Amino acid sequence: MRRLIDKPAFYFWVFLLMLVMPNVLMLFTESTGVLTRVVGLVLPLGAYWLAMTLNRNPGKMFWWLFVFMFFGAFETVLLYLFGESPIAVDMFLNLVTTNVTEADELLAQIYPSVIFVVVVYGLGIALSVVALRKWLRLHAAFVHNQRVLGGMVLALGVVLLAVNYVVDRRFGLLNDVFPVNVCYNAGLSVERVVQSARYPATSASFTHNATLTRSDSVPEVYVLVIGETLRADDMSLYGYGRNTTPRLKALADTTQSLAVYADAITMSNTTHKSVPLLLTATASQGDYDSLYTQRGLIDAFREVGFDTWFVSNQRRNHSFIDYLGCEAEHVHFTKDTLPMQANVYDDQLLAQLAQILPSKAGERVAGSMLIVLHCYGSHFDYRDRYPSSYAHFGPVDYPSATKAHRHKLVNAYDNTVAYADHIVSSVIELLARQDVPAVMLYTSDHGEDIYDDARGRFLHASPLPSYHQLRVPLLVWASAQWRELYPQQWECVMRHRPQPVSTSMVTYHTLLHLAGVRTRLLRPEHALGSDSFKPGKRRYVNDHNEMLALDSCGLKQLDFEQFDRHGLKLDFAH
Repeated sequence: MRRLIDKPAFYFWVFLLMLVMPNVLMLFTESTGVLTRVVGLVLPLGAYWLAMTLNRNPGKMFWWLFVFMFFGAFETVLLYLFGESPIAVDMFLNLVTTNVTEADELLAQIYPSVIFVVVVYGLGIALSVVALRKWLRLHAAFVHNQRVLGGMVLALGVVLLAVNYVVDRRFGLLNDVFPVNVCYNAGLSVERVVQSARYPATSASFTHNATLTRSDSVPEVYVLVIGETLRADDMSLYGYGRNTTPRLKALADTTQSLAVYADAITMSNTTHKSVPLLLTATASQGDYDSLYTQRGLIDAFREVGFDTWFVSNQRRNHSFIDYLGCEAEHVHFTKDTLPMQANVYDDQLLAQLAQILPSKAGERVAGSMLIVLHCYGSHFDYRDRYPSSYAHFGPVDYPSATKAHRHKLVNAYDNTVAYADHIVSSVIELLARQDVPAVMLYTSDHGEDIYDDARGRFLHASPLPSYHQLRVPLLVWASAQWRELYPQQWECVMRHRPQPVSTSMVTYHTLLHLAGVRTRLLRPEHALGSDSFKPGKRRYVNDHNEMLALDSCGLKQLDFEQFDRHGLKLDFAH
């Protein structure tokens, strides 16, 4: 081994292998065509090969190409998590919108992949330091020969690239060849961060031109509860075998006050994108970029004089969620004054709601209100999302988040669902005690993969979505007072329950329509309480903010089988 360490060529080949390792892995993981995967290996291999000859000290080349080493390490971890696809724009954005606690919880449970990249790329760093300290230099003849070989491989890659463009119309260099696609996505992510930071300025002149179509003499209360990472398939309310949602199911079975939408999906599998879609009219406009210039649901209610509240059990992350939430007159983040590692259960949202609403019998709210509650919900690590009194299913002692421990992961996840049942039903109980017309809408931002099939996928926010990340609950509850005042609207809400809906499309329009608030962006055809409601075509907002049909967004046959098994409609656009 010592003889190898003294040979410059050894470092050349080790570093070249490290650079191309993700491409080799993706040769087997990607679902693209065979030629696309071959191009994805040969073209970068040739480019890396030539690049490694630019300096005769291989240690220097390691550091000159370090960004590609970093991308390779990042990509290896993502392949472990999601099984395929390059580092997406949303993955880069997650780096700046995910707090340290979330990252720690995740990394602690996927340590096999983390250990692997630390060992491999840590070894590369150590070897590069040795090469620099020893000032090892490649022989001129070796460099010349490798330039010839690298050039030949690169030329072959270019030819294959041209052929692939001819035979595969879906192929694109910026989308399908690592690390070209990752560099492109990194650039897009920087652009998105800049656009987000400029949102206060780009939306400053926007107005909803909102008007209230009913008398404001009787105060009304509207509550939007946004869940986190809760998938409908683990709720007994949606037919799950375990009794995870007893209180909500009892309410739905015994009263006419809770509408349960059986066929609801989200348009995004990432929090930083799905929540803004819920809070704005973006989805109904078919243009995600409209988000950068328009204000949201809370601002529309505020324009007509509602007292507005935004209460979040997530940390501020300087994303659109913060901007849209801070449109409210009253803003409260439960963790603002707490240490980063503090674990706060969602019942703090109930405590805040109880303070907002009158607590004494006979007291009424002073005026109409919109309250948005943003849960921490079922976000991994599941065991930290519920108090011990809700540990109904066990065991949950998984040492790491691997497929071998799936049954324990599901146990812990189902405990979070049982806790969510407590949170949502308690919101309903608090509202029911108020002698005012009140409505609550609950949905989750997205779902979650928990090693559900042969693909072995885990978590959410993957570059390509899955059925389990898209199917979410959608519930609408109304008090007896509200149903008595607006029976026709409630009849529409109940009648539309079997319809296939997109939560991202209907939430904004439904809440405004139910509250009698009209804006220039309101579309009654997207409001569940309207006679004009039409299901429409459902879309998925991909990594490049394109709104794609469900058969064009990366779902696989296994996902379509799940849609069919659960009776969900596949309303393709073409």
